[in-house]
Amino acid sequence: MQTNRWVVALAVFALSMSSADASIVDFLLGEQDFIDGQAPILASETLAAGRGEPFPFHGSLFGDDRNVGALGIFSYTHLAPVDFASILSATLTVGLIDHDSVAGNDTIDFFFDGVQQDDSAFIGISTLPSSASVVTVPVDVALLADGELVVRFEATGTAATSSGNSISPDFSLLSIQTIPEPGAVLIFGSGAWAWASNRRSRASRGA
Repeated sequence: MQTNRWVVALAVFALSMSSADASIVDFLLGEQDFIDGQAPILASETLAAGRGEPFPFHGSLFGDDRNVGALGIFSYTHLAPVDFASILSATLTVGLIDHDSVAGNDTIDFFFDGVQQDDSAFIGISTLPSSASVVTVPVDVALLADGELVVRFEATGTAATSSGNSISPDFSLLSIQTIPEPGAVLIFGSGAWAWASNRRSRASRGA
């Protein structure tokens, strides 16, 4: 009876290990150069930090705080070559620089595959004159059916002290949780069964 309990415990352990270790697939664009809340961030620092990284994470500012109506906009595409049937959930973590949202001021809209998303997580989290915000938002799994996710950010408002709004992406991380590979569990389970059987055989001989 004790051996059976060991087999069950090991099988459960194998399943939890497979879920924890093999079920998250990450797709990173750009590199994280600034931490959440870091401020102030100068335009020259953004440009230097992004040098050598792919567009639009290469340090350029989109829009201009000084010019009326100069509201930044940028877009990019995450490729997600994952078996769609295996996807359980997904999130997008974005590092956004200088979107100037303070005191509840809604200054950006963002879209996945052209569908506007809830931007409440980006409201009121900036520090003037400029800061970095790292925000994680959910992604509708259905949008990943074609193996990619098109992301677009648009500045829609300004800080009280600015005429326009320049924004810049630091990095973007698409994390996809998938159904664990059954092979790892089966192999581990077979090994556990062999170990338990061997343990039972030795116990019988000892008796």
